[in-house]
Amino acid sequence: MHDELLIALGRLEGKMDALLNMQRLQEDRLDKHDERIRLLENHKHYTLGIAAVIGALASAAISFSVKFIKP
Repeated sequence: MHDELLIALGRLEGKMDALLNMQRLQEDRLDKHDERIRLLENHKHYTLGIAAVIGALASAAISFSVKFIKP
């Protein structure tokens, strides 16, 4: 009876170690995903900022050119 409990306890410890290892792997993957998402979001904001500047410059150029075309 005592030996059976020790064997069962050993199995439980092995399963707990495996679960903890799987959890660490998931945390590592999640950290990598967070980093990739952060990079994509930063790139998106940078691109939108550039598009806003280009839009403002285009609007100013059109407004400036319309003043000279219209008498």
